[in-house]
Amino acid sequence: MIRVYFDSGTSNTRIYLMQDNRTLDRASRAVGSRDSALAGNRAVLISALKELYDVLLEKNKLKDSDIDEIWMSGMISCPSGMVEIEHVPTPVDCAALSKKVVEHPEMDYFRRKIKIVPGLKTIPSGVRATLDTVAGVNNVRGEEIEVFGVLRQYPELQKGRVIVVLPGSHTQVLFLTDGVIDDILSNVTGELYSAVCKQSIIGASVEGEGNTPLDPEQVLQGVRNVEQYGFNRALYIVRSMELFSDSTLAQRRSYLEGVLNAGVMHGISTITKGTPAHIAVAGNRRQYDIITAVNPAYPQFTISLAETSPAEPFSVAGMISLAENFCSGDK
Repeated sequence: MIRVYFDSGTSNTRIYLMQDNRTLDRASRAVGSRDSALAGNRAVLISALKELYDVLLEKNKLKDSDIDEIWMSGMISCPSGMVEIEHVPTPVDCAALSKKVVEHPEMDYFRRKIKIVPGLKTIPSGVRATLDTVAGVNNVRGEEIEVFGVLRQYPELQKGRVIVVLPGSHTQVLFLTDGVIDDILSNVTGELYSAVCKQSIIGASVEGEGNTPLDPEQVLQGVRNVEQYGFNRALYIVRSMELFSDSTLAQRRSYLEGVLNAGVMHGISTITKGTPAHIAVAGNRRQYDIITAVNPAYPQFTISLAETSPAEPFSVAGMISLAENFCSGDK
């Protein structure tokens, strides 16, 4: 079985050539759903994906007829992706999601059927939220396949109540019970950090070259100031730290991380109603360290780091699990 898998996001796409669940080659390109959205034409994205596909096949001396299946996930199913596919409502496990994979006939460029993994949402199909209920609606496109990859690589997380945190531009939190995704919490973190640093006076207090070490005490102080003063005032304190104290750049950056991540942990605590649970941070070690530093404010949680393998990213591992379930479902 030879498969090609596209993990396509808002601005970047990664492609993997796989044989019998083993990655033979990979490539990437700075193209995503944003490009189609800006152009008002889906062909901008689809044609770029086909070019990436052709280059990968040529490099490996393969023809399109040698490829048994093409899989895609992420923003490929959004309105400016290849084809819009409605999110699948929670709760859902890997087997259930595999039954919702859409075989889309893309006949303009690929000229073959492509298996597209839909995203997830916390509202029933065909239902529109009211202004009173929309606060409870969360959704993901792409993170669902990563979570099933986390479960594949860390099977111990398939038992009991587990919360998987996927840090990024939009930090997504998925809540699982015995391997079933039953809730989602969507947050703006990475994008907010970028906006604060580039578009506000606060950025002048955290600018500087290179990485700085994390100061857990200041991360926690950021969380506590959000609780005491609210987000707006807590954020401004970054500026005061530079102007009126002897704080270091590392301390100010750490404090800002605490302010921006306080809402994530508060949201998790609200959904779990303060009951004990295990949090697995699926990201780099710094993100794990940030959540760990916030943890004293929420001692009911235990925290672990789920590190992905460079040879098999979580998205690839999740695709393999979905493909195995999809095939078994066909039988």
